[in-house]
Amino acid sequence: MRWLKSVAACFTEINLDRDSGFIAWTDTVPEDRIRALRRWNFYEAWAVFFIMMAVVWCDYWLDGPAMWRFRLVLGIPTLVWAFILSPLVHYRWEKHVFLPPHRRALGWRYFYWECRGLGDPVAYYLPRNGAPPALIRYWREVLIVLAMMTLLYCAAAVTFSCEIDQRYAEWYPVFGGKIFFLIALILALDALWLFVGIPFMVRLDNFRNALRFIAAFLLGALVMILLFNILFQVLLEPFRQSLESWHFLRLRGETARERLAVLADPLAIGGQWAGYVTWGWVQQLIFTSYYATHFARSFPIERSRRELFKACLCSAFVFGMIHLPNAWLMLFTFLGGLLGGALYFQMTNLFALGFSHGFAGSLLNKLTPINFSVGPDQMPGR
Repeated sequence: MRWLKSVAACFTEINLDRDSGFIAWTDTVPEDRIRALRRWNFYEAWAVFFIMMAVVWCDYWLDGPAMWRFRLVLGIPTLVWAFILSPLVHYRWEKHVFLPPHRRALGWRYFYWECRGLGDPVAYYLPRNGAPPALIRYWREVLIVLAMMTLLYCAAAVTFSCEIDQRYAEWYPVFGGKIFFLIALILALDALWLFVGIPFMVRLDNFRNALRFIAAFLLGALVMILLFNILFQVLLEPFRQSLESWHFLRLRGETARERLAVLADPLAIGGQWAGYVTWGWVQQLIFTSYYATHFARSFPIERSRRELFKACLCSAFVFGMIHLPNAWLMLFTFLGGLLGGALYFQMTNLFALGFSHGFAGSLLNKLTPINFSVGPDQMPGR
């Protein structure tokens, strides 16, 4: 009951993560310096966003070699800056501003990894500041992640049984049958998570607290997508033929009412969710770990809900706009970005957000009759 109350509190209370580099410690830092750093974070985030949009959409106005030269010359340096160099440069100038005093002894690695919601792969295997390796210290959290992923992989094994037969049936005799092959495959995937995925992708020190935010996001996503399903049924399905001429709004596949049948088959949702976790994490790495972090430092989010909303609004806008020109996905991702940003600023755990993103994306795909393609290839005439 107490845990359920803590999940419900995710929707009614805002308790920002004060240890993850979002909040300026102003006791010993001049206000004009803080304002300068906020402007730096704000303008850098928007500059990287517009460059990213130019790299994605250059395919619309450039052809062949010119397009690839543009992407190589502009895109690669931007990616290197945003995801490798930027955190190191910001640490040099911001460590005494955004890092709380009791975390500064952890140095640049804490700012580089944990403050972006990631796991520290070095601390996962080696002691840090006298503490045991994270693999040992947080072994319960590691088992929880493995259990979560194993359940999804089991759902995928059932959901995609025929596809697995078509691709891997010739290997079944080597393992003594299909069941033993699937067991070996799932164990191999778990080992990949244990030794590669979790060290980089999962921030373990706050993962147990993040579980309630996962539950809150899953619940919020379920309610939102069911409401959209009803909206499609009542307001849009009667005009499906009329919407066909509206390139960015037309509906696809089974009707919204027919799609509700998937709720009786949770394994189908879990099967798709299994493959969506990593992709959801990658999207959150790009749009939350970078943009949301910079926008959080751009505003004094601890002072008022209004300032927090500004940071959430900016990061949600970026996440929605990257789904151009798909109007429905832009709307869904904008709303999901608002919810995800508000939760992320309280838990700073990218895997928790990526895991939840996987569920929301899978359910949205199952319950809404929309196209999921984005980018310049979706423009009329392409």
